[in-house]
Amino acid sequence: MNRPLPEKTDIIVVGAGLMGTSIAYHLARMGADRVLVLEQGFVGAQGATAKSLGGIRTQFATEINVRFSLASKTVFENFEAEFGIKLHYTPSGYLYLTGSDRGRRIFESTAALLDRMGLFAEILDPEEIARRWPFLETGNLTGACWTPQDGYYSINEVAQGFAQGARRLGVQIHEETKVTEVLTRNRRVTGVRTHTGRIIQSDWVVNAAGPWSGLVAASAGVDLPVGPLRRHLFMTGPFDRLPPLLPFILYFDSGWYMRREGPALLLAGPSDNTDSQRTFSEKVDFDAQEWTAEQSIQRIPVLENAGILRGWIGHYALSPDRHAVIGAYPELSGFVVCTGFSGHGFQHSPAAGRVTAELIVSGRSETLDIHPLRPTRFREKDLIEEPLTSFKNR
Repeated sequence: MNRPLPEKTDIIVVGAGLMGTSIAYHLARMGADRVLVLEQGFVGAQGATAKSLGGIRTQFATEINVRFSLASKTVFENFEAEFGIKLHYTPSGYLYLTGSDRGRRIFESTAALLDRMGLFAEILDPEEIARRWPFLETGNLTGACWTPQDGYYSINEVAQGFAQGARRLGVQIHEETKVTEVLTRNRRVTGVRTHTGRIIQSDWVVNAAGPWSGLVAASAGVDLPVGPLRRHLFMTGPFDRLPPLLPFILYFDSGWYMRREGPALLLAGPSDNTDSQRTFSEKVDFDAQEWTAEQSIQRIPVLENAGILRGWIGHYALSPDRHAVIGAYPELSGFVVCTGFSGHGFQHSPAAGRVTAELIVSGRSETLDIHPLRPTRFREKDLIEEPLTSFKNR
């Protein structure tokens, strides 16, 4: 049972998804005292965390995302030793497909980047794609990028592992406690107000509220262009007309993707990065199911025999350049953000939690250079574009 909410604490973390729990754990591990996590719902049960697919890939087009993946992968591989929880890992590999010349150029640039970093990526022509995965329709493809070292983990165990680890180290996590306002005075944070009107004083507030983080930042008087992007997902029934181990297959041009979920399949619905999709609505659209069925059958014809059992909506915490936002604001002391992962938050949560904790405890990130991810880059017009997302870019 939680202790009563304190009147004052040293550090408040807003959000108990993967980011919030990872940050809290790493803060406590680094010796921070009186860390309090406030969650509007339940640990790992909403926002981007709850509907994550658990992918971990090195196949990114920017070096900073690759480095976050590598730093996080080390944590995942040693998760049982550190947290006492064994993770289930599927070594599926990631297969990005494209039917455009632009996509092919991005793939080739990505493969060259990974090669420079001592990693492996293979560029495949349509004929080789068809030879290795004969169930794929390759007639309109210009190529693929294949990283067999990638895969996906079970999700809930990671969020619960961070939360349990944080609690063991003395962190308080309060669920069903929504932060409605970040309080400030004289250009520095003074605490937060909750949905009940309760004020909790603190010199540090960490905004790890995922799709809601833009709203949290606005309550503190600073601009953070991060908000929700709806993403449909659909699940089939058991389907044995494809191999039991499939690549995580993504079609770059449309944002469609597919992977195994036990004997069933997970299929991505449309996500066009348009204003109509940037809401918190969880209503599943029939048109989205129809689009998903058409895209799936076009790419894998045998899927005409697969029935969709159910669908749901997840929300990405979308940033303008599809990169995370980690750092502080020079005009507001004590306010730190860690958000905006745009669909790759799960796989970067261990490293993101660590560098955010380092920023607070040591005054700088020591594990990775996070300067390119600072929140002021948007007003400075110094964006870093990540084209290899799991949704269609504008």
